[in-house]
Amino acid sequence: MGDAKSVDPKVPGPKIAYVVDDDPTFRRSLLLLLEAAGWAVQDFSCGEDFLAEVDQLRPGVLLLDLRMPGMSGLDLLEKGGARLLNFAIIILTGHGDVDAAVRALKGGAVDFLEKPFDGLQLLAMLDSNLAQLLNSLEFARREREAVARVGQLSNRERDVLSGLLAGAPHKVIARHLGISDRTVEMYRNNMVRKLGAKSTNEALHLGMLAKVQPAEVSGGSVQVTTGKSP
Repeated sequence: MGDAKSVDPKVPGPKIAYVVDDDPTFRRSLLLLLEAAGWAVQDFSCGEDFLAEVDQLRPGVLLLDLRMPGMSGLDLLEKGGARLLNFAIIILTGHGDVDAAVRALKGGAVDFLEKPFDGLQLLAMLDSNLAQLLNSLEFARREREAVARVGQLSNRERDVLSGLLAGAPHKVIARHLGISDRTVEMYRNNMVRKLGAKSTNEALHLGMLAKVQPAEVSGGSVQVTTGKSP
């Protein structure tokens, strides 16, 4: 359990940092620095305590000591795996261990600092990595939402979406699917409505976010590879 004040995962707050380090004096000095800079901070004296709470923690920056008794920083990266995707992990080391720092970067850390370090350098690194983390998490959220919306389409509506993503005109899509231009337009309108889009262009953007494959257009015809049932 953290020695400093806890961060309530239900309370919004974009600047959140977690410190995992076995040195209580270092943790206290780091907490004072971060809190003075406007960060909400929660600290842990060992990796085991952090992993016990990780699923309830909000996204933020994780300052992780490389060498600790018991579970090391590298051990935490390995054991945490996908559970650490909500954190921008910065490795802290006082041992000048470049090889271990490189292993940490390969294991999911985004940066590392050697102790002792400049406080302003740390704060700049935290701000930069938090911004990148929040951007990537927002993009992943939008992708998941787009996939869920596209999953509501019928096969025909998805066929029309694939054709439009390939840049095929309505007449080409209609000829390939064996339906009328008017029916293609109906499916397009239904597709836009089901996706919750305000326009066809917005619907196409959602299709790209969901990684819908464009139909293969060749010689004025379109080859749609998804289902064909109405």
